[in-house]
Amino acid sequence: MKDKNKTILIITLTVVTALLLGVGLFYAAPDLFGKKPQTVVIEPSEPVEINVDHEKYKKLWKENHDINPDYVGELFFDSGLIDVSFVQAKSTYDSKGELYKFYTEDGRLVSDPTGYTGNDVYIWTYWKTGAYDYNDNGGSVFMDYRNDIDDQNLIIYGHHFSVWNDATRKKAFTPIEQLLEAKNYSPNRYVTMVLEKEIRHYELVSVYQFDATKDRFWQDFQYWRTNYNYDDYTETKQDDYFANYIKGIKEVQLYDTGVELTTNDNTLTLQTCISGHTGELFQILVLKEIQVEKYN
Repeated sequence: MKDKNKTILIITLTVVTALLLGVGLFYAAPDLFGKKPQTVVIEPSEPVEINVDHEKYKKLWKENHDINPDYVGELFFDSGLIDVSFVQAKSTYDSKGELYKFYTEDGRLVSDPTGYTGNDVYIWTYWKTGAYDYNDNGGSVFMDYRNDIDDQNLIIYGHHFSVWNDATRKKAFTPIEQLLEAKNYSPNRYVTMVLEKEIRHYELVSVYQFDATKDRFWQDFQYWRTNYNYDDYTETKQDDYFANYIKGIKEVQLYDTGVELTTNDNTLTLQTCISGHTGELFQILVLKEIQVEKYN
């Protein structure tokens, strides 16, 4: 990646990956930095039958959308590992053309949106109240501002809390730290996304650590692409990028899930921080879409 484009991405990802909340300063998760991937191989299994209560989620979607029109839907692990609402701001201006009310990490109201994107709107702002929120919810879980819901790759960001902010280890994306260990994969391999008129089911393919200190990751592991073979920032097409990405994550994944990813798959990417390595390592979950269910 050219330095100019890398700079743009660093600016974008620095804000997004300020999913820190004291990450790693007080909480000692397994230190996997620089260690070889786990060699545990998990045998594939048949998807569990998930019956989603359509009426419940139709009602919930309407209630939440009435609270905030930026509400997109619900995201939950079928195991119950996480169950969160997520939103999206397409830019720093709302649908009426007015500047969003949003905050910096230290609680200052942003008055000049220069250099900010839609991702900044909800990183420290709670979507239900529009208030600055550092400790209670850690802002909001949000989808990348560039995403359209039918993109090949949907990217969703969530905060990781330190133990000082969340002794329960249940807030936002904090629980997915459990997936750094292979023993927790099988019970947590399926994820459901509930949208306005559609339910999507995903299976976890790979868990890896994006190492922001190494150029290779910036070049070969661009999980922030909304369509893998298209560079969102240089507007260039690369027909083999997805194939190379699939090959690459096989090499760096923390363990082999036994689930294959192909260039025909649609994916969901979840990103958060890793304790002890804020700004250096980010936990990336790559899931593939396995079923889409329409409902009215």
